[in-house]
Amino acid sequence: MRRKLYAWGERDGIERAIEALIQDGYLDAQRFAEAYAADHIRLKGWGPAKVAAGLRVEHGISADIVDRALELVSSEDVLDAACRAARKRKLHRPDEDPSKAIASLLRKGFNFDVARQAVSAEDAPPKFGPSC
Repeated sequence: MRRKLYAWGERDGIERAIEALIQDGYLDAQRFAEAYAADHIRLKGWGPAKVAAGLRVEHGISADIVDRALELVSSEDVLDAACRAARKRKLHRPDEDPSKAIASLLRKGFNFDVARQAVSAEDAPPKFGPSC
């Protein structure tokens, strides 16, 4: 928020404005972390590890807040995001070795079990529609 206010030309009163926003409940690290985690997993297809790194490094959110925010994201949402990423990769690289697809999902922040499960589901022929 400080960066935004400074970019908008607000030099004086930044701390007062931030304090007022915190008191009014508009600035809340926990709420921000929850929204960031949900959006980046569901919409951007990031894995939990990448989301955690983004919150900690880019936004300076403490580890306990990050952990609580990631606990609110369901394992089904994480697996769905991994499946969507695996499906997208499979469309562009249909003959790719599964180990490379798994490595790609690991780089996106998914754990090995979720990545393996998503890639395996995409490699298996679907019975009644999309595999994942």
